[in-house]
Amino acid sequence: RLSSHLPRHTAYLDGADAGTHSPSVVRSTPSPIIKKTPSADPGSKNKNKNNAEQRMEPSQIIIKHPPKSLPNGGRITLVGSGPGDPNLLTVAAYNILSDPDNLVIADRLVSSEILDLIKGEVRVANKVPGCQHRAQDEIYEWCREGLGQGRHVVRLKIGDPFVFGRGGEEVLRFREYGVESTVIPVSQGCFFLLFD
Repeated sequence: RLSSHLPRHTAYLDGADAGTHSPSVVRSTPSPIIKKTPSADPGSKNKNKNNAEQRMEPSQIIIKHPPKSLPNGGRITLVGSGPGDPNLLTVAAYNILSDPDNLVIADRLVSSEILDLIKGEVRVANKVPGCQHRAQDEIYEWCREGLGQGRHVVRLKIGDPFVFGRGGEEVLRFREYGVESTVIPVSQGCFFLLFD
């Protein structure tokens, strides 16, 4: 389906995938897309004759993502809590945590100083060694429940959502729930503290 020998950041779709839901495609160059039509006779010796190639311009490709919010208003945001010091939160992270209407679902390792900033409902996953999968399933259930109630669900993660985290995995799961996540990463200066 996706061709590994072609340039990075370019999507190559076959006929079965065209027009269906697909993950994000980042395009760094305006290279054309090559769409291969499947061969009518898979056992044919002359594959070049049966595989017609047509070029598609980037403007012809439509990548569909779920909407940012559900019809009931439910939406989800992944927020990085940084190294644990409230003074190092981004303004966007602080604002979202201090909104009393939000449902915040936090990792167990998020610092108590960060948790003290939360004005709305907070649920903390009990991710202890040996129970990570059960706790992750619980997180997904809480998120699904909040989305079903039309709430703004805030998934508060330790550090940055995509550094040593499951941010990508969670974004894909939330797409299955019919919603595209908004991501608020930590400030770049926090990376020096995280790796110091």
